[in-house]
Amino acid sequence: MFDWFKTLFSPNNAPDITQSLIVLLIAISVGFFVGRIRIRNVSLGVSAVMFVGLFLGHYGYRMDDSILVFVRDFGLILFVYGIGIQVGPSFFSSFKKDGLLFNILAIGTVLLGGIITYFLYFIAKIDIENAVGLMSGSVTNTPGLGAAKSTLQEIQNKFPTKVFSDPTIAYAITYPLGVLGIIVTIIFSKSVFKIDLMKESFSLQSKK
Repeated sequence: MFDWFKTLFSPNNAPDITQSLIVLLIAISVGFFVGRIRIRNVSLGVSAVMFVGLFLGHYGYRMDDSILVFVRDFGLILFVYGIGIQVGPSFFSSFKKDGLLFNILAIGTVLLGGIITYFLYFIAKIDIENAVGLMSGSVTNTPGLGAAKSTLQEIQNKFPTKVFSDPTIAYAITYPLGVLGIIVTIIFSKSVFKIDLMKESFSLQSKK
């Protein structure tokens, strides 16, 4: 009587489109509510969806490959679009004020991350694709992972016999530590420098 329920909600190595969508909705909905849970004013936010996805994948839940590729690319498009819409109104004014400084810091951060990744690749003797996944996950850079996967796909199209590891695996392994590391660093910096968030917020509003 409840075979349909078992088909939709039980782990399956070869799920159809319907079950793939069910798994996707479970990961998003559960991750959304888990991300809203606060412990000492700290929450995971949307990053909790990643942790729920890892949990579901560990227990055998899968998604159809075509659905997975579409959701990954479409989600990345929405992410970048959302950032653009959010910062668009103040982008040019902020760029005139602190644009040069922020760009120099951004370039320095990217170069430093690349140098560290190269040394890890050279010393640990890991595949370059795994090194890129490691770098993307450790700084929670999802667009960077998307760019890496697109580049690997283009290379594989030109050289069909060449086999690459999936950088997503290294990304998924290091992503949780990247999220938690950032949270711990912020809390530690707040304590060391004795930052008063209410005072800083009031100061920021007064400058506007």
